[in-house]
This record gives sequence, C-alpha cells and structure tokens, in this order.
Amino acid sequence: MRIDDRILGLGLVLLAFGIIWQAQAIPAVPGTTFGPSLMPTLIGLVMAGCGLAVFIGGLRAAETGPLVDFSVWKGQTRGLVCAAWAIIGVVLGIAFMPAIGFPLFGLVYALPLMILMGARPVAAVPVALVVVFSAFLVFKRLLYVPLPTGPLSFLG
Repeated sequence: MRIDDRILGLGLVLLAFGIIWQAQAIPAVPGTTFGPSLMPTLIGLVMAGCGLAVFIGGLRAAETGPLVDFSVWKGQTRGLVCAAWAIIGVVLGIAFMPAIGFPLFGLVYALPLMILMGARPVAAVPVALVVVFSAFLVFKRLLYVPLPTGPLSFLG
C-alpha cells in the first residue's frame, strides 16, 4: 500500500497535537522544576515538526496519482496478516494484559507474529522467551515500571 506523504504528514501532525494535549493532563510533581509532562511535550513538538516536513515534501512532490494505492498489496497476504496481527495484538494487549500479565501476553503476541513473519518455530520459541522475559525483568526490576504479572506473580 502506498499512502501519499501529504496524508502521512497530516496524520503525524494530528497525532503530535494529541500527544501534546494529553501530556498537559499529567499532574505535576511538587517541588520539581520540570514536570513529567516535559518529555512527552518535547516529543510531540519534534513529531509535529517532522510531520510538517513530510507534509511539505509531499506538497512539493505532488503527483496526479491516487492519494492511497492498494495495488501494491496484490498477492501479499502474508504481509497483510502480519500487519493485522500487529495491530490487533496491541488492541488485545490493552484489553487483556492486566488480567494475563505482561510475560504471558508477550509470548502470546510475539511468538505467532514471529512465525507469521517466517521464523522457524525452533528458533522463534527461545528468542520469544528470552526477549519477553528480559524485557519484563528490565522494566520491572531496573526501571521500576509496575508491569502486571498475571498468574505468574512469583516473577513480581
């Protein structure tokens, strides 16, 4: 699929403004010079600048063709399935991760995605295990991010 740069740039700018708007809702920490909303706001501003640059580049290179072209996807069902699983998996993660926990959800999400993308199961299983549990331990133990453990509460 090919999406015109004017649409992508406009989408990035709108997403950036959404990030900036939501960042302002983060409560300030008493006694600090810079609050926790600073980094998301800066990231949103940079993203808006990048989106604007993409949009302007799309205006300069404006073609007379369609703004969205699906013909590239003809016969590419594997790529479509991978893209769909990536998007659906994130939505399912938002809904079910608090109940089943990060480690189990990470495996249920990553392993099928790796196999769909062409990895052999013999290689995908240990890689998924190492990556998911390493990420869990780094975020939970080193960065103190309160990730849900689900039924694997002995890891927490």
